[in-house]
Amino acid sequence: MEEVEISQIDTSLERVRIRDKALQKDLLTSILEGGIRDPLKCAIPPQGRLILLDGFKRLRCAVKLGIKAVPVISLGSDEPTAILQLLRNSTTKMLSTLEQAALVDELHQAHTMSVSQIAHHLERSPAWVSLRLGLIRDMSTILQDAIFEGRFPVRAYMYTLRPFTRVKGIKKSEIDTFVQSVSGKGLSVRTLDVLAHGFFKGGPGIREQIAHGNIEWTLQHLREQPESDPPSCNEWESKALKNLNVVQGCIVRIPHQLKDARLQSQEFYSEADLLAEGILTQIDFFIKTVRWFYDQRREKKSNQGALWGREKKEADSAASQPLTQERAEHTGG
Repeated sequence: MEEVEISQIDTSLERVRIRDKALQKDLLTSILEGGIRDPLKCAIPPQGRLILLDGFKRLRCAVKLGIKAVPVISLGSDEPTAILQLLRNSTTKMLSTLEQAALVDELHQAHTMSVSQIAHHLERSPAWVSLRLGLIRDMSTILQDAIFEGRFPVRAYMYTLRPFTRVKGIKKSEIDTFVQSVSGKGLSVRTLDVLAHGFFKGGPGIREQIAHGNIEWTLQHLREQPESDPPSCNEWESKALKNLNVVQGCIVRIPHQLKDARLQSQEFYSEADLLAEGILTQIDFFIKTVRWFYDQRREKKSNQGALWGREKKEADSAASQPLTQERAEHTGG
């Protein structure tokens, strides 16, 4: 590890890392209090500027705080070697699937490495590499810019918008129109999901409203549509019940579907591999949360049952006692 002046660092690969303003804000506070604890990861050539691959948020914070030099460590003496090293060392928390895809695409396009060469160096299958190259290839420049600049959430693309890109009849230009209409507005993933379904399935009227930026009107209109939920449930409870119902059905259906011999196309496997990877990264947290909810409710029911049993026992005991004059008056005896 060494200290390097910020002016000696090349940030051209910033385009392949996703910005996150919320994380950067927290990081700024941390650096202000304790400095930069984790060194930036760079390609350090024998001559010329260092090429930054990991630590862009730290670097932006340093610039904002007026820090002139930052700690760095080397991932290799040239850019492709450093990219390969970063990918080998990465975890799902360190690099998102889209960031992996962008780095793989950089190796393939800028450094003319073949799919088999990349797979060999990363000790991955060619299918793993091809999957990520296809992910980037399916994205327009407008969509890539919106995601990597942090104006459109990654999760909203992977789990809501991307399925629409695979639907026949939906053009990339329509995807771009939707992205341009909703990006940079601080909308939640859930809100973007509602708007996406309205844009692509709600008819030309809804689509036109979203395209013209009338987001609040559109959301209000979509929320006012009649629902078949129990009247005793509030809006949030209804949504939770719907999602639980969907999950319960999927748990039963998916294992049978995935073993079906009719699953044959490469297009299906390309899409399913990404979805399966996303599910596996979240499944432990999902199971833990559902179990916590179920155990909590079961414990509460048990406590309520014990209280009811105790009250019933007391009532039965009182009923079996001879009537006093006061009790007789209250019972009409």
